[in-house]
Amino acid sequence: MGDDRRGEILTAAARVIARDGVDGLRMAAVAREAGVSSALLHYYFDTREELIRLAFDLHDRRAAVATEARLALIADPVERIRDQLGHQLDDDPEVRDGWVIWAEMQRLALFDAAIRASVVERSLRWVGAIAELIGEAQAAGRLPAERDAAELALRLTAFVDGLGEHVLIDSVPRAEAQRLLAAVLVEELGA
Repeated sequence: MGDDRRGEILTAAARVIARDGVDGLRMAAVAREAGVSSALLHYYFDTREELIRLAFDLHDRRAAVATEARLALIADPVERIRDQLGHQLDDDPEVRDGWVIWAEMQRLALFDAAIRASVVERSLRWVGAIAELIGEAQAAGRLPAERDAAELALRLTAFVDGLGEHVLIDSVPRAEAQRLLAAVLVEELGA
């Protein structure tokens, strides 16, 4: 029961961050969103910062589980790469919320060493996941073995990260970002 309630509160906090940003997150707003009292919220979380960090962690873990399930349905290793990168530009409220939460955490990471460590770890995991998929494609003979998987992964994730930020603030239409990504993937992955 306690873990379920704690998860509900963290989910509510992630929704508040996605809707109002970290600066707009108030403990009372999270309590309202979760349908709990402020006293219960403070029982589970000592500080606002702890709540924010743990909400980010939970959102990240849930996104990772969803990604694993989605990729498990795709046999071709190159298509798994395309899906993993392309999904970041999908017209899906969950994807948008993820971008907002990620942007907010990156902003906080500039000034908070504890959050910075968490953001760096997740960023490296994101690049590493793409490098692993590239390695699988290389092992299957679908990509040239001489390509540096880590470098290619960093280039591709940096490109998607930049496009995602543009889409988030509406400086590049989603369809244009998807077209640009598709073109880069053809150049980098072939076919």
